[in-house]
Amino acid sequence: MKKSLQLLVSLTSVIAMTLAFTTFDLSRSNGATAITSKVISATSNSVSVQVTSTANGKAYIEYGPTRSKYEMRTAIHSLIKGKPFIFTISNLEAEKKIYYRVRYLLGSKKVFSTTVQAYATTTKVGAEFVFAIQADPHMDGNSSAEVFNSTLAQIVKTNPAFLMDLGDIFMTDKLPDKSEAAIRTRFQYMKSFYDKLGTIPFYFTLGNHDGELGYSNFNTKKYRQEYFPQQTPELAYYSFNTPNSIHIVLDIFTYTTTNPKDDGWQWTLGKTQYDWLKTTLENSTAEHKFVYVHHLLYGNAQSRGGSEKAKFNEWGGLNIDGTDGFASNRPGWAMPIHQLLVKNEVDFVFKGHDHIYVKQELDGIIYQTLPQPSHPGEKISSAAEYGYENGKVIGGSGYLKVTTTSQGISVDFIKHDGTVLDTYTKSQ
Repeated sequence: MKKSLQLLVSLTSVIAMTLAFTTFDLSRSNGATAITSKVISATSNSVSVQVTSTANGKAYIEYGPTRSKYEMRTAIHSLIKGKPFIFTISNLEAEKKIYYRVRYLLGSKKVFSTTVQAYATTTKVGAEFVFAIQADPHMDGNSSAEVFNSTLAQIVKTNPAFLMDLGDIFMTDKLPDKSEAAIRTRFQYMKSFYDKLGTIPFYFTLGNHDGELGYSNFNTKKYRQEYFPQQTPELAYYSFNTPNSIHIVLDIFTYTTTNPKDDGWQWTLGKTQYDWLKTTLENSTAEHKFVYVHHLLYGNAQSRGGSEKAKFNEWGGLNIDGTDGFASNRPGWAMPIHQLLVKNEVDFVFKGHDHIYVKQELDGIIYQTLPQPSHPGEKISSAAEYGYENGKVIGGSGYLKVTTTSQGISVDFIKHDGTVLDTYTKSQ
């Protein structure tokens, strides 16, 4: 039995890209579809297809210019049951349709099966691209379901290509009852909010209250894998591309295996993630570069503050007393993270954690701290308390709408009621 679904993804009010994909009865077992695939992004020269399987196996994508001609294929990649894998089809022409199908081998099968074809269209060169960012929904005693639902409704109204959440969603470490039943109830509760996004893709940045601290024996990643499988790849750091842009998500918690002290050097990406970040930046040819992190790697476990703190510890290289400490604390590492970002012309570092909107700039990089999407108040007193000494501070809850073109990047701070509280542009 065949079912066809046409999905229209709006990249701009002027330029639209239609991505059509078809889901079929691909090899069913008790009614379960063996393979699902969907286009999650397209640029002027590439298309990214997310593939999820119901069993371990391997797959590749065949593609070509017509329904009957699959001239090219991607490399074969392993699939892990329930974990999405993103295939990127590159070196395409702008504003061209490609037809593709997934070839897969699952379980004990010996012969590759094939999905029925789907198609996608690359974008116009320089086309406008819109995405959304929020941080720290919490949904605790200081949060409002009404406010959070209003923010999500505004995001859906904007119809971004995706939503990036900067963490502190699950709050499982704060649960007074840490039984399995209580943890499951919490994940189900938060899932009920994100389900309101409908077909809008949702990406996740690990926060300190998401139950995955490297220095704690309490870990709830298996529940995130169960309730949010598409947001739980094998690693919590990753990157992906959209038109003219690269998005880099950092994991500052998994590899910080000692509870940070005041000197701050316990905070770390770990050498493997650091080397990956360096290579990813150096190999990227994207016009726009965005980095997402819950907070900077600075100071004790509270780690408050913005660009003023970007000069310290693994992020900036200095000891808390202002003396150089990078070489002795990170022997063999090329340079502190901030300097690495500057060298590779990163445009933005988006961060959460402090529950307030603060726009700052340091060495050409905009350090943008986000407010909560769910807090009912509008206080800004925490900015000074957390060490913010400069920048634009605005109270209120909501999200950021980010628009990229070949000419630059614009950011709108949209309150939960739809009011635009701030707008600015960073030119190329």
